[in-house]
Amino acid sequence: MRFLKILFITGLGLGYLPIAPATFSCLLSIVLWYLFKEFPLIYFAVFINLFLWGMIVSKEFLKEWGKDPSRIVIDEFSSFLIPLYFTPKKILPLIATFIVFRLFDIIKPFPLRKLEKLPDVWGVMIDDLGAALLTTIVVLLLKLSFRTGI
Repeated sequence: MRFLKILFITGLGLGYLPIAPATFSCLLSIVLWYLFKEFPLIYFAVFINLFLWGMIVSKEFLKEWGKDPSRIVIDEFSSFLIPLYFTPKKILPLIATFIVFRLFDIIKPFPLRKLEKLPDVWGVMIDDLGAALLTTIVVLLLKLSFRTGI
């Protein structure tokens, strides 16, 4: 069971990559987005389950692995599903959404830096949820601006 939990929170082991594990974990999100975007209830259920189970399982490993270890990528993997849902199934919007999310997650503008300092698993998961919400705002504004010709 421990192996399955580790596989889950490390994004099928992507968290062990020596370079950019969180970035690569977002590719798993893209797979789920591609498979389930047309089925909103399933998509929402997948997100909720990944996020909540991510909180539960990650909490178990924080004492052993330290505060917000880079190998835990379920936070990026699950949270990136939010802005993806609002992204058209076209390559340029997908790339733009990916870049914006990763920038928010890496740079951590206010208030994301504060969210990262929350105690325990909250600091691991909630800052990425915040990055996802900021990215969603950008995605929706871009969609609106292209629709209205701005």
